[in-house]
Amino acid sequence: MAMGYKLKKLRTLRGYTQKEFGQLVGFSAVTADVRIAQYETGTRVPKADMVHKMAEILEVNADYLMAPAPTSMEEIMQTLLWLDENSGVKLSAQEVITEDGREVKKISLSIMGMDGLLEEWYEKQKALQKGELTQEEYYEWKMNWRV
Repeated sequence: MAMGYKLKKLRTLRGYTQKEFGQLVGFSAVTADVRIAQYETGTRVPKADMVHKMAEILEVNADYLMAPAPTSMEEIMQTLLWLDENSGVKLSAQEVITEDGREVKKISLSIMGMDGLLEEWYEKQKALQKGELTQEEYYEWKMNWRV
C-alpha cells in the first residue's frame, strides 16, 4: 500500500475533506486541497516532518504511513525473496491440498524473537473472527500498532 492510498483511506475514515485536512496540516486555503491530492496520488511525497504532522492529526503511528507495503504479486514475491536472504528469517514452502482438492503452496515464516509480536496479531485476528472486535477496531489497532 503506497503512502498516498493510506493517507486517503485515513483522511476519509476521519471525515476530512482534502481541503480541511490540508489546512489542518498547515497549507493555505488556496493550496490545501491540491497539495493533499498530490500526496494521495503520489505526485508529491511529503517530507518526514509533514508525515509526522499528518499522522498526529489522523491519530495514527507515523511508521504506519511510511512503511512500504507490497501490493502486487510481484512485489510480494520480491519481499519474500528478500526475506529469504535475511539470516534471521526462515522461510519454507510446501504443497497442501485444500478441502476442495486443489494443490496450493503454503509458506511458513519463522523469525527469531517475533513470536510475541505474532501472538499479539493472532489474538487480534481471533477477536475479529469471533466478533469481539469490529473491522474498524481491528484497523485502528493495526494503524496504531506499537505507538
